[in-house]
Amino acid sequence: MTTFPAWDDGTTKTTPDHQIHWYDDRTAIIRQALHTNFEGPFIYLLLGSERALLLDTGTGHIDLRAIVDGLLAGRELELVVAHTHGHGDHVGGDDQFDSVVGKSAEEVAEYFGITAWPEQIVEFDLGDRVLDIVPIPGHHPSHVAYYDRSTRLLFTGDSLYPGRLYVFDWPAFRASVARLAGFVAAGNPVDRVLGAHIEMTREAGVDFEMGSDQHPGEHELQLDPAVLTELADVLAAAGDTPHRIVRDRFIVHPIRAD
Repeated sequence: MTTFPAWDDGTTKTTPDHQIHWYDDRTAIIRQALHTNFEGPFIYLLLGSERALLLDTGTGHIDLRAIVDGLLAGRELELVVAHTHGHGDHVGGDDQFDSVVGKSAEEVAEYFGITAWPEQIVEFDLGDRVLDIVPIPGHHPSHVAYYDRSTRLLFTGDSLYPGRLYVFDWPAFRASVARLAGFVAAGNPVDRVLGAHIEMTREAGVDFEMGSDQHPGEHELQLDPAVLTELADVLAAAGDTPHRIVRDRFIVHPIRAD
């Protein structure tokens, strides 16, 4: 199993604005440093033989374009810039790129050829590397997960990561997580779930305060696929009334419209 680094936890302010880890020779993980913005989002660059897919552009507080150009140097690949979803900490660097997939559910569906949102799952081929695009609204109307068949990595954005899972549409979120868990159970094995943030400590059920730009004792980024099953199970049991659910490796945190 490929190992992961100890990510910059923000306790040293003199570190670079980003950290890069190559999971393998076609999968780069970029973490925007917490000292540039407390969100500290993770950004992913997936390389195929014809295209490279950049998942999210961060908050806009770093020169992401220069980072990506450096990672792609010497490779003749078309760059596709897309998102897990349209919140500002994931689209803030969009204007650094010439062409970006839109942020609305309609624009995402049109680009990837999804004609029955959100039930339809479609393929996206980077060239010798096929991804499955799974719509999962609930945290955001345009949210999608990306499943990489070659690495068996599942990229879940803000719908599952070690932290507070902000739920803006409770029925949609419950249905989306059930659909994603069903997709995995139907013969799409996952080695690791990779989300877009770390907000949990290594202590079970304990998160960092909102806005913290230092994460001493930070939880690891990667989650076992059993955590997705756990999330689906607790949401199924939760019923129709939104409420906060604290588990060892995530916290379901509904946001009420009122």
